[in-house]
Amino acid sequence: MIVAFFLAALSSISLASQDTTPVRLDPLSSQKAVSDGRSWRAPDFSEQESALGWTSEAFETPQGMEKRVQFWIDIYTRYTTQQGVVHDPENIDLVYEVVDFSSVEESGLPASTRDKLKRKMVEDAKDKAISTLKKLSGLKSVKGLPESDQRIWERFASDSDPEKFQKAMDPSRLRFQLGQKDRMQSAIFLSGRYLEDFEKIFKEEGLPIELTRLVFVESSFNVLARSKVGASGLWQIMRGTAQPFRVISPAVDGRNHPITATKIAAKTLAYNFRMLGSWPLAVTGYNHGPAGVRRIVERYETKNLPELIENVRSRASFGFASRNFYASFLAAHHVEKNAARYFPGIQWSKKFDADEIKLPRSVTNAQLLGWFGGNRTSLQLYNPHLTPHAKLRGIPQGTVVSVPSENYSKVLAALGRSARTVASRPVDRVSRGAVASEASRGRTVHRVVRGESLTTIARSYGVSLSALLRENDMNLKQTIIPGQRLRIPH
Repeated sequence: MIVAFFLAALSSISLASQDTTPVRLDPLSSQKAVSDGRSWRAPDFSEQESALGWTSEAFETPQGMEKRVQFWIDIYTRYTTQQGVVHDPENIDLVYEVVDFSSVEESGLPASTRDKLKRKMVEDAKDKAISTLKKLSGLKSVKGLPESDQRIWERFASDSDPEKFQKAMDPSRLRFQLGQKDRMQSAIFLSGRYLEDFEKIFKEEGLPIELTRLVFVESSFNVLARSKVGASGLWQIMRGTAQPFRVISPAVDGRNHPITATKIAAKTLAYNFRMLGSWPLAVTGYNHGPAGVRRIVERYETKNLPELIENVRSRASFGFASRNFYASFLAAHHVEKNAARYFPGIQWSKKFDADEIKLPRSVTNAQLLGWFGGNRTSLQLYNPHLTPHAKLRGIPQGTVVSVPSENYSKVLAALGRSARTVASRPVDRVSRGAVASEASRGRTVHRVVRGESLTTIARSYGVSLSALLRENDMNLKQTIIPGQRLRIPH
């Protein structure tokens, strides 16, 4: 019965409803399943006086943007991806209808069919909003009307334009926004794999660590995120932005490597700030382009972002995404900071327990997959920087790949003694001070922790410094890095 009802509704979908309205988002469940959870840590944004442009109020909501930020807080915390709202993008918090897709999701129909039905529901909700506006346009009073109609009437009460209702009926003034509550919860979980490392990079670059929360807006911490316009990775970096950093080759796309991309994003944001002079403008420039923002600032002679995006004349210079980019960032920042209140029992993902190895020779994708026990999802998540070309033609010599620490000895054995562990990047998942006895290799391996030196490590194991250097093919001029593995001689 239920399926028959939906199929009947499907037959009435008009061509007008066949638009690109986003009605579905990846729930990220496959990425969440790869790792267990750990305790969530509330962020600490204090004591950043030396960070570029930072004050304790630097990322408070600017006056004039309160409603815009609250709209995005509602999207992130009130409506799930099975719900959405039809609203007026010019008066962003004016919500006409709430659309609930849960019955469609539970119908058992194919995903493509469900999406068509959802779009039909969105079109119906927009039609209902137009009918309401038409009705209100002919009234002098709303006495006796439903509370929902009175609420809409009141929003237009201060507008003296006699055509205000007609203008609000324009298709460009009726927009659908899918909820993201469950996706935000997943994003906070996934952020546990990366945020601590991202904060470290931003501190090293002298930037406020609040900016690392832009990833919630850009990709929801989906490391496999790719956009239709060519943006890629956690930070959704365009190829042109990455080009000066020379991180793209046939085998590797550094935009998709969490650490490489974060370094690019940090340098980009610092450049934006120095050009534009404030974080609201610099963050908006990350989406709109800094040169474009500067042109708008110069044309309208103000650096006040709320004024630029709310003023009838200047706001047309920004698209919807650019107008709302800073507001959605502030909303995500607020929600993540208060995650325990919005999502009781929230957890972080455990970090990947991985080591990076610079390949001494080329390997096939099948070989690499074998080091992950055939788990393609894990292979992708550990090595999002490998391109389709590398997967088809093989991963060339010199490429840095990440492998599960539990398979480290097997990988080294397969590659031979010429294999070398790369000085561990911050995202390597290692336990501080862990010393692993690896019977399969017949040796003990020490993982370097901050503050250690080759001399102190040799002394702690009762071996000579020269023996330690010889065992690891090192010399005294080389430095060690926290997380790096050292073989301990017998």
